[in-house]
Amino acid sequence: MINRTDRIKPTQPFFVLASSGFMQEIYMRQGISHFYSFTIENAVELVSVPDGCIDLLFEYSDHEMKAYACGTVLACSLQHWDSGRTIFGVRFLPGNMPAGLSAVHKDLINKRLLLDDLLPNRTLIEKMAAEKDFYQRIRVFLEEYTRFENRMEKPYGKLELCLAVKDMIYESNGNIKVSALSERTGYSERYINKVFMDMMGFSPKLFCKIIQFQRAVDTLNYGNVSNMTETAVNLGYYDQSQFIKDFKHFAGITPKKYLKLIDELEYHGKINNC
Repeated sequence: MINRTDRIKPTQPFFVLASSGFMQEIYMRQGISHFYSFTIENAVELVSVPDGCIDLLFEYSDHEMKAYACGTVLACSLQHWDSGRTIFGVRFLPGNMPAGLSAVHKDLINKRLLLDDLLPNRTLIEKMAAEKDFYQRIRVFLEEYTRFENRMEKPYGKLELCLAVKDMIYESNGNIKVSALSERTGYSERYINKVFMDMMGFSPKLFCKIIQFQRAVDTLNYGNVSNMTETAVNLGYYDQSQFIKDFKHFAGITPKKYLKLIDELEYHGKINNC
């Protein structure tokens, strides 16, 4: 068992740490984790960490708004952000594909693509460009996004299997083996791996590691961590050394250094939970 039993709200902690005022509205419906907003005053390279998510980003400047679909990274990486930008983001739950996009997860890995090229029309983009208030942006987005959802066909075949596997991994906090996924679905491990790779662009095992990492970030952010070995075991890692190795691969720093960083930079004080 793990320390926290609520559903994971995937986060990009270094975006929060680099911000002087990070707003977020937890949603947890329609496949959406939360909405968020922050301002970039100076051009910066921000660390992105794996979250298994797709984000829809609306980047506002004094003269224009650009909209993007951004896929997950698979290891910690630097991403450039221009100065004088306000970002409004919609983060979808891990493994969830936003309705209306002419793409699948693997098309977006490590990429930031213009929404103009992925949506059937510009209605959503044009309406979002006109809004200046955080809550109005949420309202307008949900109105248009629900229209996309209503036009979606129900998943079937390979897509339905991929979604089922993704849900089982997410609900287990990444602590499930492919053999167990095979037993639950009735499909072979080989077939599950193939279908998941075709849709997501990476293996179910890596998705498990990403979800486990995100739960670790959540635990370090909000849990009472007094013993790192105990924390590692509670999160489902084999031992502390595996926890440190995986965390450093995904975050670029060790769990101990991460705890020190969020304390020094007052992580919780930077988030405005609306």
